[in-house]
Amino acid sequence: MSALSEAVSKKMAKNDELQLSVDEIEAILRHHKVPTSATKAVPVPLRVKRIRFWGNKELAPTHQTVREAGPRIDSGGRNSLVQVSFDFDWSPQPGVNGIGSGKNLRGKSTVLNVLMWALTGRASNFQPDIEHWIEGVEVDWKVGSEGIRVQFQARDGRPTGSILDVHPGGYSHEIGTFDGPEQFEGVMGSVMMARMRLEQIPVWTNDREVRHTWPAYSSALAVRANALDPVVGNVTTIGVRMLQMFVGTDWAPAVAASTTALRGVLSRRAAVQQEASTVGEAVRGARASAQIQVDDLTAKLAALPEGTPDVQQMLGSATRVSELAREVYGLEQRLLSETEALDTIDAQLRAAKARQHTLLEDARLSKFFHRMKPTVCPRCASPVTEEQQAAEEDNHECSLCTKDLNLNVYEGEVHESDSQAEADGPNDGDEDGDEESSPVDSIDALESALAAAKQSIQNLRSQLEEKVAERDQAKTKDSHSAESLAAAAERRAVELELARARGALDALAQPTVSEQEDPADLKVAAVLKTANEVVSGWVKDGQMPLLGQISADIETLAVSFGADSLRDVRLRGNGQLDVAKGGQPATYSKLTAGEKLRVKIATAIALIKHGYVSGVGRHPGMLVLDSPAAEELPESDLATMVEALQAVAREADMQIFVATRNAGPLVELLPEENRRVAVDDAYVW
Repeated sequence: MSALSEAVSKKMAKNDELQLSVDEIEAILRHHKVPTSATKAVPVPLRVKRIRFWGNKELAPTHQTVREAGPRIDSGGRNSLVQVSFDFDWSPQPGVNGIGSGKNLRGKSTVLNVLMWALTGRASNFQPDIEHWIEGVEVDWKVGSEGIRVQFQARDGRPTGSILDVHPGGYSHEIGTFDGPEQFEGVMGSVMMARMRLEQIPVWTNDREVRHTWPAYSSALAVRANALDPVVGNVTTIGVRMLQMFVGTDWAPAVAASTTALRGVLSRRAAVQQEASTVGEAVRGARASAQIQVDDLTAKLAALPEGTPDVQQMLGSATRVSELAREVYGLEQRLLSETEALDTIDAQLRAAKARQHTLLEDARLSKFFHRMKPTVCPRCASPVTEEQQAAEEDNHECSLCTKDLNLNVYEGEVHESDSQAEADGPNDGDEDGDEESSPVDSIDALESALAAAKQSIQNLRSQLEEKVAERDQAKTKDSHSAESLAAAAERRAVELELARARGALDALAQPTVSEQEDPADLKVAAVLKTANEVVSGWVKDGQMPLLGQISADIETLAVSFGADSLRDVRLRGNGQLDVAKGGQPATYSKLTAGEKLRVKIATAIALIKHGYVSGVGRHPGMLVLDSPAAEELPESDLATMVEALQAVAREADMQIFVATRNAGPLVELLPEENRRVAVDDAYVW
């Protein structure tokens, strides 16, 4: 088993609640990608062998470079921008290399920007016009013992090119291509991380793990006057990791991995607890709603009638209603038939009486005037009017003398005549003699039949009323049965709904998320926490003696660079730097920009010197200092800085680039092949 697993096991043995075997600890560490063995720092040197870039400047006709070539006039006769080609080609040397100019804006920073562009794939810090001017770049690197050439064409800052592996004999082969800044950065990261034996730097940021790669490492290779925070590198969140890259120990990668893994586990636990709290609130609300539903359904069920209706009785009641309905219908049909018969008898009776009246009139006419109808009075010849004739029928008055006719006498005679005719027998000449000869008997018979029909109708109506009442009573009883059945069905539905509601309430009564910590998570967190404590202690023990020496060198260098008010400089293992300024305690973040620049350069020099010489760092030995004079660094301080850099470069075999507008110290201290200096108003390229 590994030394880390055994150390974690021994430390956790003091906790009786969490007893894990060495194998279990080893498995947890490996699962979370925590190195369980020391990783020896093996720095891989990085050097610039050659830098070349070319293109066309667009300058005003009054520009010095254009004036030297003579005035240019466009076709319109007006002064216009003039294109001037350039081709910068330089082979920097080991040690300190300087790029200087008599004035600002003379192209010295562009050389370093192109250098970092070819190293990282990022076109940072370029002015828009210069980025537009550059058409091609070619940089040769020495990574360890391997030659790497980065070459690309640029159109408005968009790189398209390839990376070549250049062999000592001049033969080369392509190891990567790119088209655009994203691909360029990705390819350079893959090429450089592998060849410089650098691990990804895991960092837990907010709610996720972020792995920093080549851009973060390469940021530690440059110190710029406009990017002074933090004191080590240029990425604040990984300042401590950059410090470990300079003067790390064999367990530095394990510290980064265990810290990130532990924060990830704790973050996930916090998220689970937050989710549990949120779910708990939701469950409590759902449980309250379910209880209200159960209470409402219970009350509704209590309000419904109990018991089960008699189905046979309900069927019998329905059958009885149907039978009574048929009987009512039959009586209604009989009543209709009897009513029609009554109407027929009544019509026959009226007809018989009409015949009797006709016979009476015939008899009257026979008695009077032998059936003659006088039109004038036989005595005075006065005409008999229609009114007089009508009076005989209506008022029974003689149409001649207006005397009462005394028809009763005539009626008796008619009856006697009729009786005598009946006694004499039927009249052979009349086929309907029976009905014609005895109208009185016919009327009596019809009146008797009419009376019988009326009595029958009355009886039918009485029977119908009784049956209708009986039917309605049966309907009412059947309706009550139907209501009982409906109530029973509703009760059944409410019972089912209540059962479901109670089931839901019972389910919500069980906790959906355990309030107890998952034992497995507790074990993982405990192992990672213990491992982080162990390796952090090992790194601290390894760094402390070296950090003391580095802090002393930082103070000496910063004071020599002009920050003479700083004392008691102390660089901590977490990347923070404490100082005393004017006798008062302060931190790096509280210093002025000029003091920060001096301290940051001094820190980089001291870290490279001790880490590289002691073999505990991973710094590749290349450092870029861009425009240190931008923060009022006098020539004397700059000269001191260059001399200090030369000493470090000789001791640690480094390659350092310094770009400054104070060109004097560069000319005085650096060999000609180690510098590119433009004096007065001249341009570097």
